[in-house]
Amino acid sequence: MHQLLRRSLPALAALGIAVGAPLLTAGTAQAHSEHGCGAVGVEFSVDGGKGWISDGRMSQPHGVIQVRLAGDVADGCDYRVSLASYETQGPTWATSGKQTFLGWATTTLRSGNRQATLDVSAHLPKCYGQIDLYNGDKKFDGVANPAPRYPDGVFPDNLISAWNGGKACAPTPTGTPTVPVPTSSASPTATATPHPTGTPTATTTPSATATATATASPSTTAKPSAPSTTGTPSTAPAVPAPSAPTDTTGPVGKPTANPVSTTPASTLASTGGNSSQMIVYGAGGAALLAVGGGALVIARRRGARR
Repeated sequence: MHQLLRRSLPALAALGIAVGAPLLTAGTAQAHSEHGCGAVGVEFSVDGGKGWISDGRMSQPHGVIQVRLAGDVADGCDYRVSLASYETQGPTWATSGKQTFLGWATTTLRSGNRQATLDVSAHLPKCYGQIDLYNGDKKFDGVANPAPRYPDGVFPDNLISAWNGGKACAPTPTGTPTVPVPTSSASPTATATPHPTGTPTATTTPSATATATATASPSTTAKPSAPSTTGTPSTAPAVPAPSAPTDTTGPVGKPTANPVSTTPASTLASTGGNSSQMIVYGAGGAALLAVGGGALVIARRRGARR
């Protein structure tokens, strides 16, 4: 019996070590991998992928922008990037005034899909406008989320790059112009007054003298009055125009993308379980390891006594 126990104890100890150690290691690996997601660099291209930049401001409005992640990306970490177009009331961020949402596009980048294209070319501003490339998938359209309005930006920590500019729209005519019809006040009068003088004689022609008096005199009595010069010019001091805002550049973005979650979703799937199961398995492995180690110590003590 003692010989059988002495033979089985080392085997039991080896089993505890073999089973417990991998489980404990897996649990430790699981704990470390839960914090594998973090901010990564992001680049964008406005020429179809020929050149990649990471500028915080854009010099021109671009309706099609390609974005990609730069640097190491852990499996299961998602990064969402969006592009939005607005019509504004001024060419700068400080003079943008009320912003009207025009269009929006969003995408999700990850280790297996590091690059994508965002397209709002059908919704570019025709006059003054603003273009924003930013982290996240929220639509800042003034309905689901507030639209940008100076000086309060809706994404102060998530902006990647932006553009402000454009030109003023042509004024829209109001109403139908009326053409005045000229009126004439001329009232010609023709007065013919015959003056018979009696019996005609040989030396005179019939003196049926007809004196026609024609007066066609258009009324010109209304003379345009000369502009009044009796008033004295105003000597009141001119009111100075309000000074233009000094912020003509606008907010500058950061070339980084923030993860949707700090825990990689693929880590749990790859281990075939969740954190609760790993805790149970790790505890079982630790128990087997303790039993095996204790059995080995007991076996050695008994061998030393003999």
